[in-house]
Amino acid sequence: MHVYYDGDADAALIRAKRVAVIGYGAQGHAHALNLRDSGVGDVVVALHQGAKSAARAQADGFMIVDVAEAARECDVLMVCAPDEVQPELYAREIAPHMRAGKTLLFAHGFAMHFKLIDPPADVDVAMVAPKGPGAALRDVYTRGGGLPCIVAVANDASGSAMQLALSYGAAIGCGRAGMIESTFQLETEGDLYGEQVVLCGGL
Repeated sequence: MHVYYDGDADAALIRAKRVAVIGYGAQGHAHALNLRDSGVGDVVVALHQGAKSAARAQADGFMIVDVAEAARECDVLMVCAPDEVQPELYAREIAPHMRAGKTLLFAHGFAMHFKLIDPPADVDVAMVAPKGPGAALRDVYTRGGGLPCIVAVANDASGSAMQLALSYGAAIGCGRAGMIESTFQLETEGDLYGEQVVLCGGL
């Protein structure tokens, strides 16, 4: 098992990108705020029309764009939308704008692991999955700490997908606690087991 920390990440990589955080709910708000506070100067929040979280994102000072515009204009897309809406959202709003040089990030591996999303081969696809809710991710960050996260690469078209994932993970505070290299499969199945068996008492 390989664990990375802030010293293993190049902060300049994510700071040089225009980043869209898709969704401003449980995870999205913490990602966007932590990125901005870490010096990532070009962060937008992508939401569907009429999203209830729009007012909160505006109050926090973010530019709000629709998902298609984010996919078209941004270099890095972090998908924090709920698992159940991701396949349709991707097919309708994101897929038409995917091209070489873009990076598609996920905060959870479900849609990729179960092949509900099929990005093109010339796009980097990686995961930065904090091990805790967004409220905790933000709270710990503001107190100088961080949550550990899982990092994984599903497609490395550029040859530097892991380096960018580590830069992103460090920017949201996870490099302070440890970024654990894994796979989409292990993250997804471990998360489902923890939720369904442990937290919800499935057994």
